[in-house]
Amino acid sequence: MNPASDVPSATILDSPNRRLVGFLLGLLVMVSAIELGIRCNESLFEAATHRALAKAAIFSMHPRVEVLFLGTSRTQDGVNPELASRAANETSPELGSLPGFNAAFTGSSLDALLALVPRLGFRRDLHLVVVELSEPQIINEPAPWEDHPFTPTTLEERFGRQMRHFALVRHRKAFLGEGLGRLPALLVFGESLGGWETKGSQQIASWLGRKEPPASNFDSSLWIPRRFAGGTPEHPLTSPRETAANRLAEVAQSFRERGIGVLFAVPPLSATATRAPERNDLQTLFAEVARRSGCEVWDYTAARPPEGLFKDAGHLNREGRAHYSRALGNRLAEALKDR
Repeated sequence: MNPASDVPSATILDSPNRRLVGFLLGLLVMVSAIELGIRCNESLFEAATHRALAKAAIFSMHPRVEVLFLGTSRTQDGVNPELASRAANETSPELGSLPGFNAAFTGSSLDALLALVPRLGFRRDLHLVVVELSEPQIINEPAPWEDHPFTPTTLEERFGRQMRHFALVRHRKAFLGEGLGRLPALLVFGESLGGWETKGSQQIASWLGRKEPPASNFDSSLWIPRRFAGGTPEHPLTSPRETAANRLAEVAQSFRERGIGVLFAVPPLSATATRAPERNDLQTLFAEVARRSGCEVWDYTAARPPEGLFKDAGHLNREGRAHYSRALGNRLAEALKDR
């Protein structure tokens, strides 16, 4: 009897094992490549985990920004910095090109504003910051981007802490939901974006150099804001609004002490808006913000834009963005010349 006949051939014995080993090696190489890629671009993957961090990271990619817009989705949807800068330049050509960036994002809050201020870097090229004043900006709950430190007590928690040494685990939120959607903007399109682009098609268009058309049939008489100046009389406020006024003044002071001008702008609202505290209840707050910060407040809820410029009661559509950007640009030219 031939002993070799009782031993399975090497091919039959080793083929499944080779496939398994090949699969595991391939998986290890792929995971290692992803880990290395994340570590080489860690700040961008961290930024993808939060709307505010993503805007700050894209802002930092721009070699020159002179006008910065901050606020909620009302400003994000409503302001195209390139159109605003173009309008300002047409009004006052001596100001130059005035490159801008829209760092507003959905769900912005006073806490987010204060936390973002140092991340914006106080760039020397920054001349003016336009901060949104609105009820959402004031009452929105904070959405922190930093995990609160804790002491692990269970085996699972200790294992989880050890796993965070891997960048892939540490920034796993970048590969989930909205985080995954932010990665193309951060890794590919960044420097070409104006900050208002929320859809992939808009980001690709900006990356390809396609610009939004300016406002058609613009009527400046429909876009006259109510203005509150720094010298307004003192207005008593309730406790929550007192806190809000102080914090907004703190935001303004953080920029002004570095030589950066600040303006507050209240975005327009549709005439059909059934609940519009910006038109009445918040007027004393706006006046007090102007007084405490020493900065003007431009209230565009006093403007009368056509209803066709809105996609809902508080958000402008594409044509509305062009009109509001034009209106802001015209006023920005005046503000920058006065500085």
